[in-house]
Amino acid sequence: MELSLWLSEIYCRKRGDYMDNFYEDFPERGKKKPHFWKGLFLGFLVGGLIVATVFFYFAGTLLSQEYSSPFSEDLLEEKDTKENRAPLEVSPEAMQYYMAVVNAAERATPPVVGISNFGVVYDFFGRSSLQQRASGSGVIIRSDGYIVTNYHVIEDSTELAVNLGSGEEFPARVVGADPPTDLAVIKIDKEGLPAAEMADSDKLRVGEPVIAIGNPLGLDFQQSVTLGVVSALEREINIQGQKFSFIQTDAAINDGNSGGALVNINGRLIGINTAKIKISGVEGMGFAIPSNTVKQISNALMENGRVVRPWIGVYISTLTPLDAQRFGLSVEKGILIREVVEGGPAARAGIVPMDVLLEINGTALTDTTQLQELLQKLSVGETIEVTLARGEERVIVQVTLDTLPEETE
Repeated sequence: MELSLWLSEIYCRKRGDYMDNFYEDFPERGKKKPHFWKGLFLGFLVGGLIVATVFFYFAGTLLSQEYSSPFSEDLLEEKDTKENRAPLEVSPEAMQYYMAVVNAAERATPPVVGISNFGVVYDFFGRSSLQQRASGSGVIIRSDGYIVTNYHVIEDSTELAVNLGSGEEFPARVVGADPPTDLAVIKIDKEGLPAAEMADSDKLRVGEPVIAIGNPLGLDFQQSVTLGVVSALEREINIQGQKFSFIQTDAAINDGNSGGALVNINGRLIGINTAKIKISGVEGMGFAIPSNTVKQISNALMENGRVVRPWIGVYISTLTPLDAQRFGLSVEKGILIREVVEGGPAARAGIVPMDVLLEINGTALTDTTQLQELLQKLSVGETIEVTLARGEERVIVQVTLDTLPEETE
């Protein structure tokens, strides 16, 4: 304020001296007093500029000394070298988990391959050409070229091509397929391949870390790795009329991951990725066929080209209280025998329509899915004890299982 008034006074004095001389030369204009307010305004303006200049000068100097930029050229050059990169500050437990995931991915990735399905395609004029119809993933299960994948990856193929992680490509042939479990085995002529090590999927626990490896969206993203956990075990869903039991995971599974590997924290195969729920707004719901099922089915396909399943020889449905009331049955739970195949195992044992299947080898049965799972654990030629409800009676019969005919699979 004092600086502004001082400058204003100087201005007015200067202005007054000049005007005195001016009016001496031109007396006809008349003498006027100096304009005090103009001087005061100019004084404030000049004083403000000087104060602002001094403030920003000292402020800039202080900031440059106290807060030097972390992105100086020397520092950037230092950070750009790997040997100067400081490790993250993590606990030993976190580092152990981190390295376990890395090691598992490195161990499990080489056996994962890409599979291309080529088929004959006809254009508008009826001309045919061989084109790629689908692509997916597979897992090498034997070093001599046997690969397990999903049946829907190789379905209706005219030719198959397998791409290894090394970039090599080989033609493949179908060894065997099992549509009921959506599994297939193919083979390439190559020895010394890295084979996956299978774990016991029955020992899995919900929340256990898992890694999914496959080729989402084709070979451009070959051997992609995603991390998640086991979300649920023995999750049953229907796919094209078939009921499957899956491992549910939130590890990302996308189109092209089908047939790829789901491995545990040790890098061992615990499942074959097969499906995800594609509903708007739903994420993190993928499914894999358990490794114990994969092992059983793939061994059967490699030995026989097909899965030999035991067969009772009946057509059945899950009994409901409404059915029990409608047919006047004495029980409300069990499996209703609707039809018996002539000459089959059940017919030879004396089972008749409208019998209710209650137990097999002492295991109580409540629905058809449970029966199918139980039969998968039995062998052709094995004799089982079957408990039935027939009217008001309980009947026990011995049934020797036959091979499921191919036309009924």
